[in-house]
Amino acid sequence: MMYLAGVLLSLLLFTSANDLTLSVNVTNSAGQAVSGVSVILENTTEVKRWEGTTSESGTFHFERLPIGSYVLHIAKEGFYADETELHLEASKVVDFTIVPVDNRHDEVDVVARPEPINTETVSTERTVDSEVIQTLPYTGRRNFLNALTLMPGVLSDNSGGMHIQGSRSDQIRYQLDGLNVTDPSGGLGSNIPIDAIESVELDLSGYSAEFGKGSGGVIRVESRFIGDKMKWGLTDFLPGINFKQKTISDVGPRFLVSGPIVPGKAWFMYSNTLRYIRTFNESLPGGMNRQNQGVADQLGKLQRNFGESHVVTLSVLSNIENSGNLGLSTLRPLEATTNLMSRSTTAAISNRNIFHGALFETTVQYSNRHDSNLAKGTATLIVTPDGWSGNYYADSWDRSSRLHLGQNVSLERTLRGLVHHIKFGAEADDVTSHLMVNERPFQIRDAANNLQQIVAFDGPNSTVIHNYQAGMFAQDRVSITGYVQLELGVRGDRESVAGGINVAPRLAVSFLPLGNNHSKISAGFGYFYDNIALQNIELAQMQRRLTTSIDTYGNLAPVTAPTAIQVSPNLRDPYDLHWNAAWEHEWAPRWVSRINIVHKRGEYQTRLGTIPSPNGFNLQFNNSGSSRYQALELSIDRPIRSNLHILGSYVYSQSKSRPSLSIDFPDPAIDRIPLAADSWNAPHRFLSWGYFPFFWKSEASYAFEARSGFPFSPIDQFGHLAGTFDGYKMPTVVLTNLSLEKELPIVFGKRMALQLGVTNLLNRFNPRYVDANVNSPTFLRYSDSSGRNLYARVRLLKK
Repeated sequence: MMYLAGVLLSLLLFTSANDLTLSVNVTNSAGQAVSGVSVILENTTEVKRWEGTTSESGTFHFERLPIGSYVLHIAKEGFYADETELHLEASKVVDFTIVPVDNRHDEVDVVARPEPINTETVSTERTVDSEVIQTLPYTGRRNFLNALTLMPGVLSDNSGGMHIQGSRSDQIRYQLDGLNVTDPSGGLGSNIPIDAIESVELDLSGYSAEFGKGSGGVIRVESRFIGDKMKWGLTDFLPGINFKQKTISDVGPRFLVSGPIVPGKAWFMYSNTLRYIRTFNESLPGGMNRQNQGVADQLGKLQRNFGESHVVTLSVLSNIENSGNLGLSTLRPLEATTNLMSRSTTAAISNRNIFHGALFETTVQYSNRHDSNLAKGTATLIVTPDGWSGNYYADSWDRSSRLHLGQNVSLERTLRGLVHHIKFGAEADDVTSHLMVNERPFQIRDAANNLQQIVAFDGPNSTVIHNYQAGMFAQDRVSITGYVQLELGVRGDRESVAGGINVAPRLAVSFLPLGNNHSKISAGFGYFYDNIALQNIELAQMQRRLTTSIDTYGNLAPVTAPTAIQVSPNLRDPYDLHWNAAWEHEWAPRWVSRINIVHKRGEYQTRLGTIPSPNGFNLQFNNSGSSRYQALELSIDRPIRSNLHILGSYVYSQSKSRPSLSIDFPDPAIDRIPLAADSWNAPHRFLSWGYFPFFWKSEASYAFEARSGFPFSPIDQFGHLAGTFDGYKMPTVVLTNLSLEKELPIVFGKRMALQLGVTNLLNRFNPRYVDANVNSPTFLRYSDSSGRNLYARVRLLKK
């Protein structure tokens, strides 16, 4: 820390270095390189201009560029001229497809993308651009989270929870344009309209000290760049059809509009996603098998430039969700399900200003969220091995808010011939969560309907928690030679619900063995802390559980067994120790292989455990957990140009942790189990996807996944372990999705793109639910598989 402080004070005295690179690739419609193309780059605010001509390989490189906004023009005799607007904060590559004048002129999207191997970073990261999110046919709702599961190391469990390299869902930090959109109890707190997304950066093991708590990784969403061209698009305005049920399955129109308010000075963007979804459980009778979901996501942005080096942005993100019949399954009928309503709003203003060569980023953000999850009524719930009857036993209301303040400073300085990329900053959050839970008594009966247990609740049903979080960091990435980079960083964090200051040192290094950007070896080591999920603390302050047992003669047990939930007085923030090593190599133009070895060791992990009591046992939320993750990731990636990208990967991994008890049906035997496979552990996973030009000027895309089935444990009617923990596995999952998109001209110069696709082409049975109750007549029955599904998507575009 003293080293970094000294570096910051001394290097501020030196002049800054602008070393960003913009590479331009120009090809014709057949994908062949075009030489002799005039390339002009303009920074109109600063009245600067750079010119060049593409080489025989169709490329030209602008070097030593400063951070800023640019307009890029290309022109060649006999071809239509083209241009694009872009903002440079890191080196980029821009692809143009140039069209001969004797051909009909169709508008072509120009895409800026990173280099195949990013030599500017030393950490492991992956980029998912808008083309992947919009084009690939993936199973489930079309959003960026489902698209991320097409990346190696990113996995979705059977409940839809996100896991990155073995992490829990609440160990991931989510950001939108630098804003913190993580829910206080973990997970994504605000859905983001996918049409507004330019790219998603995944910072995995070994990421920089600038990012706060989140040992699983950081998901950074960058919204679309707003320029002086008016743009708008309308997508998915036709409903989907469920032919088996003979009804509309979903309607999901999406709308985006952006453009200038005052050209060159002020711009706006508005994106809206509406969706209504009907899903059907084929294992249940008609009329009793439907789940409904209605969603409205909106993002609005206003941006004002007070000169090229001073930008102010106002952002408002709004989400509404209504979901009916949650929890529906073969054992949980319609009457025992719940209805969810959720409302959230995030408003923020950010100020970016370059002063004396340093970039200052200031953010003020306020978020609030209201959720309710209500039962269908108050009839007593009866749990039997054959299934549930009556209404769910609990109603819950949750209100949370976050006030976030952040200040970062970035600069580049040269000292004694070495270029230092320095960044330091601080952030503070005031998080409030108010939880209300009303729990009613319910009964547990055996297969003959004999009463075995009565579960009741006693105590307060409401609690409020204030959590004050603060963090600061400093890091220095130094280019020791043209081939070696070293990044040293340290971060300090503290939150009021857990004592102590967490100091997290991080070190990473990268080496270019060939002396160019065609091969890179990197490694990292560091400590990564997690926030405490507030809902776990809240539940410990709520009603306690009272269980009364019934003997074989129908008599009440002489003493009830109370299950109070406590919070350990010595609670602390959990942490992971990570190390990783990776080798990336470009064997042929745009063919990149990656080998990544990851090891994560989690200590003081939070879990629900047991503590002895005179009447049996109580529950305690404490740091008695631990976790381990090891993985070997092999992949080959071929991003050729904007309309062709192919990826294939294989991951061998082991994800283990000490299991946590269930709040609803706690089993003290679970507390004696050491490390065991997580419920999302998939040792073998093969993944491949791609999109590419096809016949008749169309574009084809596919996604294929084959992985090990998740483990599960047999239980009895009381929810207690009834055999070997993780003694069973779900069937192997195999998914094949295909789609074909054709762009069609329509009137008034607009364009329409029609996409036809099929998910689960082979109609393979990939169940997401299993009856694990050994006392049930349907023990080991698998259900809830998404069958073959045909879909159509229409996009109306104008630029």
